[in-house]
Amino acid sequence: MAAGPVVTLKKLWRHNRWLTLSFLVTLTLALVFTIRAGVFFVYWQQHQDEPIEGWMTVRYIAHSYRVNPEIIHDALELPKTGPDRRPLIKIARDRGQPLDELTSGIIEAIRKDRAYRRSIDGMQPPPPWAPKAAPAPGVSSPASPQP
Repeated sequence: MAAGPVVTLKKLWRHNRWLTLSFLVTLTLALVFTIRAGVFFVYWQQHQDEPIEGWMTVRYIAHSYRVNPEIIHDALELPKTGPDRRPLIKIARDRGQPLDELTSGIIEAIRKDRAYRRSIDGMQPPPPWAPKAAPAPGVSSPASPQP
């Protein structure tokens, strides 16, 4: 009798149906979540810094611009009642403001946040695994004995 994956699967099915079914279900779920994660990754790689439009929510803008949703929430001066799922056009309509005014406030808040993050990136010490800089020639390090 030929031994191969089909024969092995038939044998497993005959003797361990529940085990075979649970294996197939687990394999299917792993495949579904892998595809889902890949689609999510590709989508957000292609939708970075999207121009802000009225249909977008606070959370969508935060994802697109890679900022904390609270920054946009604060720029819109929304009450601290949790995430606001309304699109920008509805927020603007409820306030009686033009959408462009809200959009410019959001963009300014994002610019300030990015400038702040850039300024603190230069102030952080290098990680411990980073190579140490060699001392300049003629300069002794404090650990080396001086002659």
